[in-house]
Amino acid sequence: MQHPLSLLGTIHTAISIVALVYAAIALIRTGKIDPYSATGKYYSIFTALGCITAFGLSKAGGFNPGHALAILILLLLAVAYFVGRRPAAAGWGAYLIAFSMTTTLLLSLLPAINETFTRVPLSHPLATDINSPSIQNALKGLLLAYVIGLVLQFRHIWKARHVVAGK
Repeated sequence: MQHPLSLLGTIHTAISIVALVYAAIALIRTGKIDPYSATGKYYSIFTALGCITAFGLSKAGGFNPGHALAILILLLLAVAYFVGRRPAAAGWGAYLIAFSMTTTLLLSLLPAINETFTRVPLSHPLATDINSPSIQNALKGLLLAYVIGLVLQFRHIWKARHVVAGK
């Protein structure tokens, strides 16, 4: 095994996979990750736990880009929950919540793709580092899916607001 996981790395990976499963369930069921639905709450809890455990991980030692992503994800989760408790959530806040929650998923998948591609399969990983074409192509595909997903969510929010308003 070229890159064995530490105990904390294994725990972090398991927690993060559970979060991704909840994100997938939410997206399949409703097309969004609603922080106030049961699925969205579980996604948020496991994502936050994944971020917290990430702070104990570092290949090179010290603060790294993964730690910065974890902080940004935690901030975006806080924004989504804060905005959702305000009257603005019925207006522009709905867009901010959709952006925040979807972006937490994107940011969680960035290191997940890199770590998976550089570790799997164990005998001959798909990539050697983040600059490998397979990782770069996967990241491009992820970015495209993110943009399409946000556009669809924003379109749904816009339509819902205008149908309710009778416009």
